[in-house]
Amino acid sequence: MTDKTTIKKTGIRRKVILIICLSSTMLMVMVIGFGYLIGMNVLRDMVSDVHRKMALALAGQVASIFDEEISRIKGYAEDPRWKEEPPARNSKDASAVTIIADSRLDATVKNDKNITHLAVFDRFGFSFAGSGKTSLLDGPDEEWQKGLFSGKKTGIHIGNIEFDEEQRAWVVPIWLPLYDTGSLAVGIYKADLAVQRLFSLLNDFQVDATGRALLIDGKGNIMLRPGTAATNVKLCSDNDYRRLITSRGKYAVIYDPNARGAKVFTAFSEVMSPLLLDNGKAWRVLINQDIKEVFAPLQSIIEWALPVALILLAVMVAIGFFFSGILVRPIQSLYMAAMQIMNGNWDYSINVKTGDEIEQFADVFRKMITTIKGKQDELVRAKEELEELSKSLEKKVRARTIDLTTARDKLNNYAKELERALTIKSDFISMASHELRTPLTAIREGISVVSEGKAGAVNDQQGKFLEMAKRNVDRLGRLINDILDFQKIEAGKLALKLESHNINDIAKEAADTMRALAKEKGLELIIDLAADIPDIKFDKDKIMQVVTNLATNAIKFTEKGNVTIKTSRNNNIVKLEVRDTGIGIKESDMPKLFQKFSQLEKGLERKAGGSGLGLVISKEIVEKHGGKIGSESKHGEGSSFYFLLPIEERRAS
Repeated sequence: MTDKTTIKKTGIRRKVILIICLSSTMLMVMVIGFGYLIGMNVLRDMVSDVHRKMALALAGQVASIFDEEISRIKGYAEDPRWKEEPPARNSKDASAVTIIADSRLDATVKNDKNITHLAVFDRFGFSFAGSGKTSLLDGPDEEWQKGLFSGKKTGIHIGNIEFDEEQRAWVVPIWLPLYDTGSLAVGIYKADLAVQRLFSLLNDFQVDATGRALLIDGKGNIMLRPGTAATNVKLCSDNDYRRLITSRGKYAVIYDPNARGAKVFTAFSEVMSPLLLDNGKAWRVLINQDIKEVFAPLQSIIEWALPVALILLAVMVAIGFFFSGILVRPIQSLYMAAMQIMNGNWDYSINVKTGDEIEQFADVFRKMITTIKGKQDELVRAKEELEELSKSLEKKVRARTIDLTTARDKLNNYAKELERALTIKSDFISMASHELRTPLTAIREGISVVSEGKAGAVNDQQGKFLEMAKRNVDRLGRLINDILDFQKIEAGKLALKLESHNINDIAKEAADTMRALAKEKGLELIIDLAADIPDIKFDKDKIMQVVTNLATNAIKFTEKGNVTIKTSRNNNIVKLEVRDTGIGIKESDMPKLFQKFSQLEKGLERKAGGSGLGLVISKEIVEKHGGKIGSESKHGEGSSFYFLLPIEERRAS
C-alpha cells in the first residue's frame, strides 16, 4: 500500500507544468509589457505631434485674428476728428462735442462685436468720451504714458486680462496714442477686446470627447477656456508649467487643478504676433486632452491581449502535462527498482530505455547495486571488528578515567596547600613589617638624640656615620611601607580618602620635601605650575606618595642638571609630570617599568637601592583614582614620568 501511494505522487509532473506555465507567463508578460511601453511611446509621440500641429494652426489663426482686430482699432483711432476733439474739452462746446464723440464710440462698439468698450482720454488722464462708463486713466504702463506725453514716439500698449463689470466679460485692454496733425500726442484711445468673442474659434475646437483648446498668458494664467468664461486662474502648478514650457517637444503630462486634479496630455504653440511680442506678451494656445482618452486605444489592445494570453496559458498547461508524463515514467520505474532492492530483492531487473540522461542514470544504478551487493559482506566483517575495538577502547577509557580522577584530587590538594602558603606569607609579611617598625622608630629616635648632641658632643666623623645610619633607617622604613602598601594592593584593601584638593598644592609640598635631597646632590629643583588647574577630588596622602616616589627616583638617578615638577591641564584631564636630566632608560628596558620588584640600574648605579615596588604602587594608586600613569625616556638624555587624573570624578572599580 505504501508503494502504490508513493507511485501516485506527481511532484515532478507538477513542477514541469509549473515551470512551463511560469516561463510562458513571464514571456507573455514581457511581450505585453514591452509592447505596452513601445506602444505608449509611439502613441505619445504621434498624439503630441498631432496636438502640436493643431496648436500651431490655432495659434496662427489667433495671431491673425488679433492682428486684424488691432488693425481695425487703429483705423478707428486714426479718425481725423480725434485729432481735434480732445483739445476742445474746455471750450464752450465741450459738452456737445463729448456727446457726439460718445455716440460715435457707441456706434463703433455696436458694429464691432469683439469690442466691449471704447474710451478716449486727454493727456491729463481725464475721460473725454466713452461708449459706457468711463473713469480716470488707470490702465497703461506709467512709463509708456510718460514717454507718450513727453514727446517720445510710442507704439500700441497691450494690458493684462481683466474683468469688465459692465459687460460681465473678460477683456484685454488696448491703448493707442492719439496725435494731432503735428505728431504731438494729445490723448489716448482705449479699446477693450472681449476674449470669448474675439477667439470664438477656440470654443468651437474639440478633439474626441475631452480634447479642448485653451489660451494662456506668459505666466500660465488661463485667458480662455471652452465651456466657461475666462477666469484668469492658473493652468497648473508652477513646477508643471515650467516643465511644460521648457520641454523639447512642447508637450507634457500635467495635473489640471481646474479639472479636479486630473492628469491631462498638453501640447502648445506660441502665438507669434509681432505686436504681442513687442509688448512682452507670451500668449500660448494649448491642446488639453484627458490622459485616459489619449491612451484609450492602447488600453483596448491590452484588454484584448489578456484573454488571448489566458487561452495560450491553458494550451501550455496541456502541453506541459503531456511532456511531463514522458519524463516521469522512467523515473517511476527506477523508484520501483529501488523499493524492491530495499526489500532485499537484489536480482530485480531494471529496464529503462530512454536514450538520454535517465537511461545513463539507470545504468549507473545497476552498477551501484552490484557494487553494494559485493560490499555487504565486507560491511558485516567490519562491523564485527568495530565491536571488538569498541570493547577494547571502553576498557582503556575506564582506566584513563581513574587516572584522571586521581590527578584531579592531587591538584585540588596542591591548590589548597598553595592557598594556605600564600595566606601564611601575607600574614608573615604583615606581621614582620609591623614588628620591624617599632625597633626602627626607636633606632631613628636614638640616632636623632645622639646626632643632636643631647647625649654628648659628636665630632664630624661620628656625625657622618650617624647621618649614614639615619639614611639607611629611613630607607628601611620606606621599604617596609612599600611592602605593606603592596600587600594591601594585592589583598584589594587599598582604600582612598577622597577630598577636594589642588594638584598644584601637592606639587609645591612635594618640592619642599625633596628640595634638601636635590640640593645635597647639587641639582636644581624647578617647579612649573599651570594657573588654570581646578580643585579635584583625590586622596591627598596617596597622590603625595606618588609624586614623592617619582621625584625621589628622578633625583636618585640624576647626577647633574635639574629635576622639574610640572602641572598642566588638557580639557578634562589634569597632568603632573616629573622630568629629569639623568641617565635615562634604554628602549629595551621600557617594558619592564611598573613591574613588581623591577630595578633597571646596574653596576655603580645600583647603590641607589629601593624595593622595586615604588612604580607598581604608584600605578595602582593612580588607576584607583581612574587615572593613567606613563613614562617617556631617551637613554643618556633623561626621563619623564607623568600621571593623569580626570577632573570629573571617574574612579576605578
